[in-house]
Amino acid sequence: MTPLVSIIIPVFNAENYIKATIESCLQQSYTNLEIILVNDGSSDSSETIIESFKDHRIQYYALRNNGPCYARNFGIKKADGALFQFLDADDILGEDKLQKQVAQYLEYGENYVYSGVMGNIIENQKALETDFEFYYTHLKVASYFRAMFSNFGKYYTTGIWLVPKKLIEKTHGWDQGVLLNNDGEYFSRLILLSKGVIFCPGSIFYYRRDVPQSISKKFNSKKIYESWLYSYRCYVESFKKALDEDTARELSRKALSVYYCNSYPNYPELLAQCKAEIKELGFKEPYAYGGVFFKQLSKVIGTEQALKIRTFKNSGKQLLTSLNS
Repeated sequence: MTPLVSIIIPVFNAENYIKATIESCLQQSYTNLEIILVNDGSSDSSETIIESFKDHRIQYYALRNNGPCYARNFGIKKADGALFQFLDADDILGEDKLQKQVAQYLEYGENYVYSGVMGNIIENQKALETDFEFYYTHLKVASYFRAMFSNFGKYYTTGIWLVPKKLIEKTHGWDQGVLLNNDGEYFSRLILLSKGVIFCPGSIFYYRRDVPQSISKKFNSKKIYESWLYSYRCYVESFKKALDEDTARELSRKALSVYYCNSYPNYPELLAQCKAEIKELGFKEPYAYGGVFFKQLSKVIGTEQALKIRTFKNSGKQLLTSLNS
């Protein structure tokens, strides 16, 4: 049995990366696939590069700019696959990425999502991510979220997953209201609809750490922060629907705390809203989401005071940098 895999790639001004991304798809050892490229209103040479490929497995669509979530939802409608691989236009699939995941899918079936090994690319040099080993096992649903929230800054990103169509059809698609963390929000819903995460050894995915125009690097407006908070509010609603009350409360607090601790001290009114929502869940303060020292300090003086100290320390570093420049 060789189920068709649909690879969906939204493209926006990706002329520097899209050729390598497409090549990594065409060079897969698993060959029963379709590649759906959705141009989200690019103004560079992305279209010319895409059209230079002559392979019957490629479908190309050009749209007005509506954002990556709209483009992915469009791609879902055009897809015929039994399995879905979402990919950003600057990502790379390891040669056996799909082969390893499809093999596990044939064993475990359509009620699970399939993960793999995280890699990164910096200045075109590939490497495996460090300290991701806590993900590298089969995980029940709640265990996956506990692992994610307990390990600061360690996230699976869009291209790691292979998802059965059955689960895709149970969601309302990618949420266009989420400008930041849209992959985390979307895949959280898919995982909550599943029976768990199946880890696939040898299934390697690489994402670029040094893409200059990534929206995740544009923390420069209240709109971005509002959307970021909204993404974690979506987690809360999804947890409430899928999990028992105590687990939902625990994970909801941790989700909101990711926003609170990472965005502090920016936009105090949004922080106040977030903190109020954490209190509504029955907790006095946010969960200490951060590095080892920050967590230890929070145990002694509380999360709020630890955040103030961290902010003061970071301000001092920025001052020294500006004085030395």
